[in-house]
Amino acid sequence: MKSLFVSVLILFCCACANDPQKEMEKKIIGEWCNPYTYEATGELKGFNFKKGGICEAINIPTLDLKTWEIKDGYLFIKGFSIEENGEKEVYETKERIDLLTADSLCVVARESSPQLLFLYLNAKIIKEKVVVDTMMHE
Repeated sequence: MKSLFVSVLILFCCACANDPQKEMEKKIIGEWCNPYTYEATGELKGFNFKKGGICEAINIPTLDLKTWEIKDGYLFIKGFSIEENGEKEVYETKERIDLLTADSLCVVARESSPQLLFLYLNAKIIKEKVVVDTMMHE
């Protein structure tokens, strides 16, 4: 009986470990920034995905983000956009995750032609991989 329990426990653990959604949720935790903005301005702008589905904008004062969720390969972000007059509008995105590695996150914002993709790099490695264009700052 004990060996049956151990076998069932191992099968359950393997099933959980191979759950693509759970793997994506683990990988996305952290700060993700736009490499093109960083290259052009030296400023980190993007998203901070925290455990428990909490989301914050990084250096984007017009966004007051609250939550994130991955469902069926799509990234959902909810919160508020802050208008120039200070009013808050509901902000919700649904973007298909095209690529998610330890270093890169690529989402498809628009599937129709022309397809619109956004690339983000993990903030831990962006300074190693992207050189700030000093000519833009002169």
